[in-house]
Amino acid sequence: MSVNRRAFLASSATIGAAMAMPAVASAEGQPALGPVTITPADPRFEDLVLRGQNDRFTPRPESFRVVGSTEQVVRVVGEAVRAGKRVSVRSGGHCYENFVGDPQPGVIIDMVEMNDVYYDQERRAFVIQPGALLSEVFQTLYFGWGVTIPGGQCGTVAAGGHILGGGYGPLSRRDGSVVDYLYAVEVVVVDRHGQARAIVATREPDDPHHDLWWAHAGGGGGNFGVVTKYWMRSPGATGNDPSKLLPKPPSAILGGFMVWNWRDLTKDSFRRLLTNHGQWYERNTAPDTLASVFMINGHKEGAAAAPAAGRRPVPDRPDRRGCAECRAFSARVPRCHQRRSRWHSDHLPRNRHRG
Repeated sequence: MSVNRRAFLASSATIGAAMAMPAVASAEGQPALGPVTITPADPRFEDLVLRGQNDRFTPRPESFRVVGSTEQVVRVVGEAVRAGKRVSVRSGGHCYENFVGDPQPGVIIDMVEMNDVYYDQERRAFVIQPGALLSEVFQTLYFGWGVTIPGGQCGTVAAGGHILGGGYGPLSRRDGSVVDYLYAVEVVVVDRHGQARAIVATREPDDPHHDLWWAHAGGGGGNFGVVTKYWMRSPGATGNDPSKLLPKPPSAILGGFMVWNWRDLTKDSFRRLLTNHGQWYERNTAPDTLASVFMINGHKEGAAAAPAAGRRPVPDRPDRRGCAECRAFSARVPRCHQRRSRWHSDHLPRNRHRG
């Protein structure tokens, strides 16, 4: 039976908490972790409440469910539908709005243990599970096959929400958005009869679930089900050589940052700085131009008022355009700190700690 966006939206049920199920064997033959049910009476509950990156929001569901396999997610969602409770999903906990905890969910499915990254020979695509941190994704793709995706700079962001939200980073000027490389998605959905099941939808035009793939290929935010796997492959890529199925990272990047102090900014100068930042990018869109993030920190963060950090691929020769590009944002700017580094040392983790 095929699933299309219109029918799915019309028939989706409200989903929420679930009970435990037997462990399912992982790809390595070992039992997958979970599903673990953690309620407010459990000392681990507060650790999961505080796992998000925005301390303003502390979601307090009836329970957290830590899952380790697609089969577990199907079971959790199915029982949630029968209980009539709302469910939300969390991967890395980097949502800066309160989409996970508001409205208050009956259960939060925590995907942190579903973090595999590997190459699928059958589909000729790279599998990324939603709990994989970007640093782990970059490291596995780079050292395994010499490829990458144009993801974000923050290594503790997980793939789950990053890919569904579109996904952009320092290489997006050259390579586009992460979701441009989405070949297939495995997603747990609920049909009109309240039955949960996992469906794999691909970008192949003759796939009966093509609409479901399309719904995840443009920043849909995960409103069509619970994603348990992504398959990534460059559009138009052919052959069976994995090293040619995703973009190659640059050998080096030029990075820099500038910091303005709140004491030096008036309302007018701040408005001008923000406007200049946006207008500069409207006028400069070449693949090798600067990609930057304009971050606004609170006063309690210290001297940093409005940092702008930029990175872009550079050729194997000295290049001073970065600071000149940055200085276009503001006439009054402190010294521009700039360095040229190998791509892998700037993107890959220095340790294996999972935040």
